[in-house]
Amino acid sequence: MRKIVTFIFVCGLLWGGSIGPVSAQQLPSILNIGTHPIGSFFNVVGTATATVVGKYTLMKTTVKPMAGPSAWYPMLATQEIDLGILNNWDAEKGYLGESVYEKLSKGKGFPVRLVAISVNNAIGLIVAANSKIYKYSDLKGKKVAGNYPTPSLQLQTEALLANGGVKWSEVTPIPVSSITEGVKAVIEGRADAANVTIGTPIIEELHAKSGARFLPLDSSQEAVKISREKFPGYPLPITPGSGRTGIEKEQAMWAYDIYVVGREDLSDEAAYQVVKAMWENYKDFAPIHVLLKDWTQERFVSRETLIPYHPGAAKFYKEKRVWTDEMARLQESLLAKKK
Repeated sequence: MRKIVTFIFVCGLLWGGSIGPVSAQQLPSILNIGTHPIGSFFNVVGTATATVVGKYTLMKTTVKPMAGPSAWYPMLATQEIDLGILNNWDAEKGYLGESVYEKLSKGKGFPVRLVAISVNNAIGLIVAANSKIYKYSDLKGKKVAGNYPTPSLQLQTEALLANGGVKWSEVTPIPVSSITEGVKAVIEGRADAANVTIGTPIIEELHAKSGARFLPLDSSQEAVKISREKFPGYPLPITPGSGRTGIEKEQAMWAYDIYVVGREDLSDEAAYQVVKAMWENYKDFAPIHVLLKDWTQERFVSRETLIPYHPGAAKFYKEKRVWTDEMARLQESLLAKKK
């Protein structure tokens, strides 16, 4: 009798408890997660996702650092990548097959769906603290890291400059291949400023050599409108603190949402299990990186999303009663954009 009870208990665990049976066919044995290169904050978010999902589901996880979504987007269709970490602009343009992704997707867009919104990404142009550059307008005629192979990074840089009334044609471009390389150019004196996310590890190297200072954003309505014409986002007040090297006093930074996406044909059960693991164990994110403490349940679903949610994720959010009628209407309108 004891053996029978034990057998039933073990089967109950393997069959997923209250959410119903979970078969090997429904769940991939490994989830491959595409991210930006190691050292980027996107890679940090991908690592956090992999850690939590790998710990609390039956699926193993592997982080695949690449040049960015332009590298791993095509791998969604071949099922070589299951999940990906990217910004809202890349998500929308990749989904619709616009901008740089038009040619890459042959005008069809990529088979991508939103799983969850993680944290917002607060960015700014950073300079050496011993420089005489204190605001964006001071960069006119200066050397600025840019001409990135990833279009969104270039547009972000131009949006930040535009906030100070500076055009890309009014600076001296220093071509770099990544955010990390851009900050290294500042460290080495080859560039005066570079676009970078708050909390990116390379900032500590700059700070150790010559100090690091983020330039403050002009949060006036007119300046924000000009920046938004270049790249979607919003001003976010940031105060000095742990993980915020380069912030000398409270100031506004440019922020946008970071998405966790999945391939369209990822099984509903797999997407459901991914969201469930992250939702129920969101407190595990903060120990991985101090800035991930803001990745709370309130952020998972947003009325500002630019691509449709995965059905498996939507199912979970409906169970948690955070999927409103407004979200249902938004979902339909986003799906209709590709019909």
